[in-house]
Amino acid sequence: MKLGRFSESILARLVCGGLLLSMMLGCSCAHHACDPAYVGPKTRPAEMLEYYSYPERKIEAKIEAVGRKKRYVIERVEFPSALNVFDTSNIRFDFYVQNKEGKFPTIIIWPIRDNPDFCVEGFARRFANNGFNCVLMHNRKIDLDDIVSAEQVEDSFRQTVLDGRQVVDYLVKTDRVDADRLGCMGVSLGGLRATIFSAAESRVKCSVIGFAGGSMADITLSSGLGPVRDYFKAMAEKGATADVIREELSAKIQTDPLALAPYVDARDVRMYIAAFDNVIPRKCGDRLWEAMGKPDVVYLFSGHFTSLLYLPCIEQQSLNFFKRKLQAR
Repeated sequence: MKLGRFSESILARLVCGGLLLSMMLGCSCAHHACDPAYVGPKTRPAEMLEYYSYPERKIEAKIEAVGRKKRYVIERVEFPSALNVFDTSNIRFDFYVQNKEGKFPTIIIWPIRDNPDFCVEGFARRFANNGFNCVLMHNRKIDLDDIVSAEQVEDSFRQTVLDGRQVVDYLVKTDRVDADRLGCMGVSLGGLRATIFSAAESRVKCSVIGFAGGSMADITLSSGLGPVRDYFKAMAEKGATADVIREELSAKIQTDPLALAPYVDARDVRMYIAAFDNVIPRKCGDRLWEAMGKPDVVYLFSGHFTSLLYLPCIEQQSLNFFKRKLQAR
């Protein structure tokens, strides 16, 4: 098909613009390798292991085929949790499975909100097309507008860990997953969940954590996100000062990314922090990075939502990271 001169000019401008944007984004980030003085993570204490444990039982999953591509198939898997502390929903995830015989490295991806969105689906497609199985978790349904207590936040985060660990139980018993090559990732709220899950689950070998931070008290008090600010305002109208809110959240949110960060092996982590983030402020991201032992980190010249411009770059870098760490073949 021949293009007219005008169309050719438009196409040329789009191509040049895309190349220029890629060059600008590539130059507008700063990379720091893991702290060479890092000596390893803290040992998970017995009480921590007990807190995130659940009764053993046979997993009887409902499996529905929902998609098929050349290199992989997509299954929706659902089964009841052995322990519910937040609500009674079933554990659900979309399983991108390599369409050939063998056991493959598998990445567990935590979504930003309730269900997988275009962001995490893009990661899954990229990874699955490059030889990885992928698990797209469905979060327990939760509306930030409905959160009214620190106890609810704690129950939600603890349930994240309980659900994730049971998903690993399911995965390692299949004949399609290499139990020694499990990774996880998440961005934004998914990044918070990836942090706490990596800390509590020893079978996860490496993690990509994007735009996360800690503590939850600091995030609540300094975030510019509407529902969080509304919660803070409502508490203030009831007479609660910032110090009271901080003390309440710090005392009752045990499953806090900042508190659990020392149990994650910094040598097996890649972090992304947005320099101008006002949803999970950079200072909270920096605190999480330091508490984790200063892992490999990339600072992006963006805010929380404008970091979407970097998604293609983050996808490729994350793929390279998982290939290196999990020795994908």
